[in-house]
Amino acid sequence: MNLLVYIVLFFALIWLGLSIFSRMSEKIKCRTQHTSYLKGLEAIIEGKKDKAIKLFREVLEKDPSNIESYLYTGNLLREKGEVKKAIKIHKNLLVNPLLNKEQKNKLKEALAKDYIENKDWAKAIPILETLNNKNPKNSVLADELIDSYEKLQKWDKAFNIAKKTFSPEKLSNYATYLACEVSKKDTKKANKFIAVGEKGNISYAYYLHGKLLVLEGNESEGLELIKKSISIEPDKAYLYLPMLEEYMFKEGQFGILEPYLKSKFEENPNNIYILASYISILKKRGQIERANEILEESIKNFDLSDYKILLSIVIISNEIDGNMVSEYLTKIKNKMDKRKLFKCSKCNTETEEFNWKCNSCGSFGTINHVRY
Repeated sequence: MNLLVYIVLFFALIWLGLSIFSRMSEKIKCRTQHTSYLKGLEAIIEGKKDKAIKLFREVLEKDPSNIESYLYTGNLLREKGEVKKAIKIHKNLLVNPLLNKEQKNKLKEALAKDYIENKDWAKAIPILETLNNKNPKNSVLADELIDSYEKLQKWDKAFNIAKKTFSPEKLSNYATYLACEVSKKDTKKANKFIAVGEKGNISYAYYLHGKLLVLEGNESEGLELIKKSISIEPDKAYLYLPMLEEYMFKEGQFGILEPYLKSKFEENPNNIYILASYISILKKRGQIERANEILEESIKNFDLSDYKILLSIVIISNEIDGNMVSEYLTKIKNKMDKRKLFKCSKCNTETEEFNWKCNSCGSFGTINHVRY
């Protein structure tokens, strides 16, 4: 009887010892995983992507069910440019039946970013649409969906999402941008977007509307809209005046164009572009002396320490008296020809072509001329 008791106690002690050892091992394992995971997060903050990936892989070797480590690893691989590896990790993880709702949404967002980075917008869109339907107030998801629609030229769908998330002012600017994109191929659709831009009093929307009317043969109404665009935003006159001058000059409307430009310059005496157009018209009409008088009177309105202003005045003077500045103008022109033509006033990105939307920072109406 005593022997049996001892045997039972012996095995009970062995079992107890193994249980304690197992629990201690599990705690050590969890502590190690937790340490590696935290170090991985620290490495992300420090910008050490390779180190972070290594630490998260250490976690996964000991605990393959650690969802967050997989997610971070995939995101880091995408940021390193290894997009296909990121897609593979995130896709495989999405079929895991143990994922909760929050984890599924995070993975879908990550996978959509993978596809966008891979320029596979057709695959990103269905994921983003699902996420956007669940959370329409998420502006980050909305912007990604809008950008993806734009890449595939799905303008109406992009606009419909923008209507739900953009402020009225931003929507008016965005509609004007869309009108720019579609005006050459679909004037009917362009007019729909232009109407939204005009509702927000966007100068370029009126210009686009006027331009389309002029091209359709309705020059009178079209030129009035172009004039309106100048009145709304004189600083963008360099965009709007050339077409106005071309058609009014072609129709011989000197008697209308000259006083119009004079009145605009009187309203905006610091606007070098309007002055240049006014001087140009006087020159074309042979009124050289009057043009020279107006230029001399107007110079005091400008900051002559501004290189661009000085260059513009030299160019205007050259139209009146070429012998005075032709050599100097040629040297400056050669230098300026090497520069970009337009710059975003918000992010300072330079570009050779005008667009109502900055492709770098996404701002509207911030692209401005940097040389005359």
